[in-house]
Amino acid sequence: MNKRIFLIAVHILLSLVLSGCWDYIEYEDMAQVVGIGVDYNAESEQSTITIQYQPIKKGRSGMSNSSQGRESQGIVHSATDKTFLGALAKIQEIAPKRLFFGYTQVLLVGEEAAKHNIMEVIDLLDRSPALVSTSSIAVTAGKAEDVLKTADPADIMPSAPAIYKLIHLSPNTGVAYPVTVNKFTEMLAIGGWEAVAPRVVSVEAKSQQQDTKGKTQAKTPTAQDETPANVTFNGEHTGAYTVTGMAAFKGDKFVGWLDEKESMGLNWIMGKKMLNYKFSETSDQAGPGDALYFHVLESKGKIKVQLDSGQPVIYVNVAVKAALRKYYQGEGPDFISAAEVSAEEQGLADSVRSDIEAALQKGQKELQTDIFGFGFALFRESPRLWKSEYEAKWADIYPAIPVKINVEAKVINTGANIKKLIIK
Repeated sequence: MNKRIFLIAVHILLSLVLSGCWDYIEYEDMAQVVGIGVDYNAESEQSTITIQYQPIKKGRSGMSNSSQGRESQGIVHSATDKTFLGALAKIQEIAPKRLFFGYTQVLLVGEEAAKHNIMEVIDLLDRSPALVSTSSIAVTAGKAEDVLKTADPADIMPSAPAIYKLIHLSPNTGVAYPVTVNKFTEMLAIGGWEAVAPRVVSVEAKSQQQDTKGKTQAKTPTAQDETPANVTFNGEHTGAYTVTGMAAFKGDKFVGWLDEKESMGLNWIMGKKMLNYKFSETSDQAGPGDALYFHVLESKGKIKVQLDSGQPVIYVNVAVKAALRKYYQGEGPDFISAAEVSAEEQGLADSVRSDIEAALQKGQKELQTDIFGFGFALFRESPRLWKSEYEAKWADIYPAIPVKINVEAKVINTGANIKKLIIK
């Protein structure tokens, strides 16, 4: 008898535990958001949220899959409200499927939003478990809405995944590097280290004015339409996008852009991976044939802080190992001599130093924001000294702190281009 009662009790408990997911929803009934854009209007003090999702349909076999062809570039909706959640609620009113943010790849923050309410964006992401912190974050020149609505006519991929790929390919050239939402939040929270994010620029096609695609045109509904106000339905324009440069923050405010050279200097200092690099001779008579191209095999950046008479001095040490990929030699011996290799190493070191100096000029002198993490390096060197003496006044003394740069470059020639090309 007792055994039967025990089995019944176990059965009841298991039925409660194994009852299934209470919020289960079919895969094709979800609008899987792949990109989010955030904009802000300082005059109206309202925020605009833009989302992009790719239609999911059931195939002939019954399996769910993303729709293929030209129509798979994604659906883009926007809504404006005083709060982010209010804007998202308006978008849900017009979206025929439940918005799901678990597959969000990129968060685009418009320039004005980056200046005024970046903390609200991060706070929303941090407090919402549905929004993944591993998504890439980027700042757009202009409105994030315009970037997400840019459709590349040569590519069926939606703009958000395409931008995500471009961000993660940016280390190939060194003009930017990926930053996740989690890493961005970490930089905002750490004292002595200011945040950065890659810059995304969209370029509208010249023929946009004549473009009359058969897709649903963007429309802002009114009360007479019996649709939510301040909502823009699916609409896009043809163009392209590129990732170039970095956005610099001071505290929670966007303060300026780093161009390609300055961003490359930031890459060297932070020891980011970079594959391709080029530098040219400085002679006024130098032509295209004097350009030297290198494939960077390894780059290491190390920041060290020392106290000189009680004042911090920053030492930036960068080591670069590269392989020569292109070498033109119109005159001279058939083979590259040891002296020429040494000259190439010195030229590469000087070029890297020039990038670093440009980054320091912009970040330390002009924008006066510690995007390099010099203050954090001091904290790691001496936590007590940082807390007691430098943390409170770091923003004031940082622009005048001396920075010593040391670059060591090593050119490893594989033998593929040691001998010059001889044309008979």
